[in-house]
Amino acid sequence: MLTQQPFNPSPSPASISFSETWHLLGPFQIGTREATWGADPLEWIGGFRSLSYSESDRYRSSLAVNGTVGWSTLTVESSWTSSPGNAKADLLVRFDNTDWESLQSVYGWAALQYQGWARGKITVEGNQQRTVVFYTDQVLEFWIDDEHHFGGDFYGYRRAPLVLHLDPGNHQIDIRIIRDVRAMGGVGEPTVRIELEAEISGGGLKLVEGTVLLPDMVDGRLVSSLGSVNLRNEEHHWIDVLSLEAVNVGFTVAMKESPPFRLAPGQSRPLSFDIALAYDAAAEVVFEITYKVEHSSGVFRTSQVRQAVHLRKAEEPQKITYLHPGGTVSYAILRPPSAKALRYACRNASLAVVIGLHGAGVETDSDLVRQTFKDAPDLKAWVLFPSGVTTWSGDDWHRWGVADTEAAIAAIPEWIKTVGWKGPNVDINRRLVIGHSNGGQGTWYALTHTPDKIVGATPVSGYSSIQAYVPYFFWHEADPGVNAILQSALADYRHELLLPNGCGIPIHQQHGSLDDNVPPFHSRRLSQIQSQIDCPSEYVELPGKGHWFEGVMTTQTLLEFYGKVLGDRPAPASLSSSFDIVVANPGTMGSKGGIIVDQLTTPGRPGRIKAEHDVKQSIWHLKTSNIQRLHFSAAAARDWTRSKLVVDGKKLELLRDVPLSGQWLVHRPNESWEVSCDSLWRNRQRHGRQLGALDAMLDTSGRYVLLTSRETLSLAVQVSRNFFQYFGADAEIIGLDQANSAEAGNRVILSLGFAGLMPATADRHDTIFVDEEKGLCVRGSNGRLAVYAFREGLGAIFLRPGTNGSLELVIWAFDLLGLRFAARMVPVLTGVGQPDFIVVGQECAWKGAAGVVALGYLDNSWNVAESSAIL
Repeated sequence: MLTQQPFNPSPSPASISFSETWHLLGPFQIGTREATWGADPLEWIGGFRSLSYSESDRYRSSLAVNGTVGWSTLTVESSWTSSPGNAKADLLVRFDNTDWESLQSVYGWAALQYQGWARGKITVEGNQQRTVVFYTDQVLEFWIDDEHHFGGDFYGYRRAPLVLHLDPGNHQIDIRIIRDVRAMGGVGEPTVRIELEAEISGGGLKLVEGTVLLPDMVDGRLVSSLGSVNLRNEEHHWIDVLSLEAVNVGFTVAMKESPPFRLAPGQSRPLSFDIALAYDAAAEVVFEITYKVEHSSGVFRTSQVRQAVHLRKAEEPQKITYLHPGGTVSYAILRPPSAKALRYACRNASLAVVIGLHGAGVETDSDLVRQTFKDAPDLKAWVLFPSGVTTWSGDDWHRWGVADTEAAIAAIPEWIKTVGWKGPNVDINRRLVIGHSNGGQGTWYALTHTPDKIVGATPVSGYSSIQAYVPYFFWHEADPGVNAILQSALADYRHELLLPNGCGIPIHQQHGSLDDNVPPFHSRRLSQIQSQIDCPSEYVELPGKGHWFEGVMTTQTLLEFYGKVLGDRPAPASLSSSFDIVVANPGTMGSKGGIIVDQLTTPGRPGRIKAEHDVKQSIWHLKTSNIQRLHFSAAAARDWTRSKLVVDGKKLELLRDVPLSGQWLVHRPNESWEVSCDSLWRNRQRHGRQLGALDAMLDTSGRYVLLTSRETLSLAVQVSRNFFQYFGADAEIIGLDQANSAEAGNRVILSLGFAGLMPATADRHDTIFVDEEKGLCVRGSNGRLAVYAFREGLGAIFLRPGTNGSLELVIWAFDLLGLRFAARMVPVLTGVGQPDFIVVGQECAWKGAAGVVALGYLDNSWNVAESSAIL
């Protein structure tokens, strides 16, 4: 039996509304991106949810005049019901009990960040329970009645709303207000605008309109063969997607994976599919999906969704689609070399790639991005604008965003085959990286992490690092050791420390002197540091110009720089006779001078190499610090095999009968170096994408797999929702008893209680484990066991090895309170600073990171590195 949706039609009309008046309490101190760690002072007295509105009650606050704050009321700025089943409310939050100007004069933008709470209600009329889809733009954390929710939709993506099942009547909403300068700006009054929307749903599976991702069409053919569409389970029960079908005959579509494609109750997921053109005239594709609902015998069909296919000329910027390493379909805008550029290009030349990285909140598929280089139509290069999957490039063009960029670059040769391109090929390893604002910061990241592939870099209006954008002054005071670990978790993004990696590469910075979004200090500071390390670069500051203006990426000096870097006859790459390498995380660092660092000796501390070539004696001298293992890239074989090698004073000989990719220089415990051909070390030790802090989880090969029990299913859905909301990532939720059937992507395990619910890895690694009699146990590298007795709110989150070089992220707790807190440490926002393992307790709720029980790093053998941990 095939039934048309809605699956569970409402038998009677229903209406929903938000309260017009809300009660506020605040402001309270909060540091840059500190909210993930808790750090809510009201938790000391039981939390905002335990308080009742009172005109007389006062609460301590370090921000307010006289050191106390009280309740205030707020009337929503706008509230309306577009239909009986839909309600919206806009809240403009401001606190007038604080001298913001005085605070800012001392602490800068850090003083314009704060936290507070707002309480209102949502009213469901009628006589039965309703399914409600709830959107929370600019909100990170909230309560509805007695249910806590973390993640929300801080950037206003509206990709993965919360699905609620509400009884008739009033329901209390407590919203944690977080003001964040990076997301909300540092100019003018420090207000927070929150946009809420609630929509009554008829249940079933939602095929979300406006989310269909398709490639463009050029000369009667699709330029790529992949698409995706977002789905949402609005049922109480699991849903199995059986098929995706094109209703019109112009296209054929097919799910990329074998059915069923499962969605837990309330879960949103992207569904990837293959698409092909059936005949030339088709300009629109119409989809529908068939599915089954658990405990129901019928097969149901979604409403149809239509999506136009955009027609482009061959020379125009066009949308290409491809698979992100995380298993979801992403897209980029590609502009092939123009006819004029081809006339002037060298015959049989392979042209470089110009990579354009967008700023925060910018949609790549927009005229703003497509027209970025309209005043430079004839660049002798392929011009590529990766999307980063989201408008914030997932994680600020770091691990998730870089993976998307690499996938986009790798898709260019496929485009060449698909469209039958007859012009010059592409050299995917010659890259001119250009970025604006957040993309300018991403340009620094690319320059300092993949230097051997970069032929030039142009950071425009870019910031130096998130730590420097809005200083971390207002974090809650913590043990200096804790602060050191938090900051070291962010060291891979501290470009100021990594600039030596970019020496020898042409760099042209540009910044407007009146930029009040990213102050020009950032570019000035980076330019100064470069001069101090003998790393020449160009810096142009434009008088009277702000953050963005028409033609900002094609000023005369920039056009001249592009032309110089993309010249007709690029000089062959040559190895400098002296260079330095700084590595914060080998898992994200590419080669510099052909040297690839595989492991550091002590995690949490940067590793360094100084390479110098004695030309007369034909000897390469490498002086290292905190380097455990390295090797040379195959592309650099000529440079490193023609000279002798001395590492930290010891002469070494590379093996001529073994490929360079099969040889490693290893620093042994006796302080000596040796050449090793043992490739099995990767089966025993951390390597590649396993390296890094908790955000190493973002480097996945395949979709995420979340393992959960019935008791932890709601938190598994929250983790899945946050992955999808903030990264566009897909996650499959399965039972703990299905662990062995999981795919090869990184896995998240939610475990509650004793040992039987914490599945061991294949090699039964037991650095962090549960003893039913003792408690949570953490074993140090010297064998010492730190034991944390079971107690209310105790929880932990930590990395451990998965299969085939993947990772597992274990979220364990003694009770649901601890599990809820540990789960909020899953990477969502950049700049939080989560190391390899964290043991949390109840005090984190009000002390933030200062309240942790233990935290730190794991060494190369997956043991706790006691020199980089607090136990």
